[in-house]
Amino acid sequence: MMSDKLFGNQSIIVTLDVDALLLDRLKQIAQAGFSVVEINCSEQSLLKKILQDFPALRIGAGNITSMQQLEDCYLAGVHFVSSPGFLPSIAQTAAIYSVNYLPGIATISEAMQVMALGYHQARPYPANLAFCASLNKCLPMLRLFPAEVEWDEAEHYLSLPAVAAVSILNPESKHLNALSSGVLA
Repeated sequence: MMSDKLFGNQSIIVTLDVDALLLDRLKQIAQAGFSVVEINCSEQSLLKKILQDFPALRIGAGNITSMQQLEDCYLAGVHFVSSPGFLPSIAQTAAIYSVNYLPGIATISEAMQVMALGYHQARPYPANLAFCASLNKCLPMLRLFPAEVEWDEAEHYLSLPAVAAVSILNPESKHLNALSSGVLA
């Protein structure tokens, strides 16, 4: 399964927006022992630089909304891509490119469409605990990667069997330090 190989036992995906502190944050994340980082960007040159500078990290590209962005990420060599919503054309093209893809879903119907295309993972976006619980009940074989979960709610999501990992957007240094010591508080 894609997610098991890619994410291992990492239950937190650190999601970062591109800003002046991006490279410093990536150094801190690597030092804290995290391995999965999603960058909200599809700029090929920046993604290539990050992949080159941080070879131990599994770098993904988030917020992919077009075929061109998907292609740019593929050419950059990222480990995975995600989208905030679901477009069959992006999902099908990701499959053709053999790109690890987390399609964004907001309804059970979208989750069923994702599964009909052969995907076994999806990203509830925006993250909603009640929606994730419904997906867990109705489609327990679908692995969930809820996006932009609030720090203090992460453990509630992770208690659902279908949730493989949660994405935390731009975590503060104190949170990274707590996580690296195994504390979700």
